[in-house]
Amino acid sequence: MDFIDIHTHNQLGDEGIVKIHNIYPGDGFAAFSGHNYYSVGLHPWHIKSSEENQVAINLVEKALSFEHVIAIGECGLDKIATTNYADQKQVFLQQVNLSEKYNKPLVIHNVKATEDLVNQKKLIGASQPWIIHGYNSSKETAFQLIKNGFYLSFGSRLFLEKSKAVASFKEIPLNYVFLETDEQDGTVVQIYEKAAELRGINLQELKRQIAQNFKNVFGKE
Repeated sequence: MDFIDIHTHNQLGDEGIVKIHNIYPGDGFAAFSGHNYYSVGLHPWHIKSSEENQVAINLVEKALSFEHVIAIGECGLDKIATTNYADQKQVFLQQVNLSEKYNKPLVIHNVKATEDLVNQKKLIGASQPWIIHGYNSSKETAFQLIKNGFYLSFGSRLFLEKSKAVASFKEIPLNYVFLETDEQDGTVVQIYEKAAELRGINLQELKRQIAQNFKNVFGKE
C-alpha cells in the first residue's frame, strides 16, 4: 500500500509514494507512470488582468483532458493577498464551474475566507469534493468545514506542537483527512509517521484510511 501526498510542488518521483504534483496553467508535465498525478489551477496570488486570467483558465481546461490531471488547484480565496478579492472570487468561480463540468475535485488555498467558501459551496450546490490544503485553523473551523463536506489536508505544521493544525488533527474524523508535503523538504512518509503518532494509531491503519479517502474522492486506488 503506497503513501499518498495529496499536494506537492516536488516533481521528483519517490518509490512507494503516490503524488499529486501541483503545476501552474501552461506548465508541462510527464506522462502517467502509475504514481504521478497532477493538479492544475490559477492560484489567487497569481491573478492578473481579466484577459490574462482567461488565458490561464483556458489552459487549466485544456490540461483537464489528460486522465492523470485529477484535480483543479491550487485555487481559492485569500483575503490578505495583494490581488483584488473580487477578481479572486470570479476566477475561483470559473474553476468551480470547471470542477463540476469535468468531475474534478478542487484543491483549495484558503486564507481568512472560510465563510465565503462555505457559502459559495452551498450556493452552487457543488457535487465535487473540495479539499482545503495546508490546514492550520481552529478545530471549530475544521468541524464547520467537515460539516459542509470539505476535506482537510495537513502538512509540516503537524510538527509544531502548539499549532492549530495539531489541535485540529487530533480531533477530526480521519475519513476527511489527507496529508501533503507542499513545498517542504523531505517526504510525506515523515508526515504520516507524525500523524500516526499524534492520533495514537498504527501507521498501516492511517495508510489504509487515507487510501480509502483517496479512492472516495478521486476514484483511484
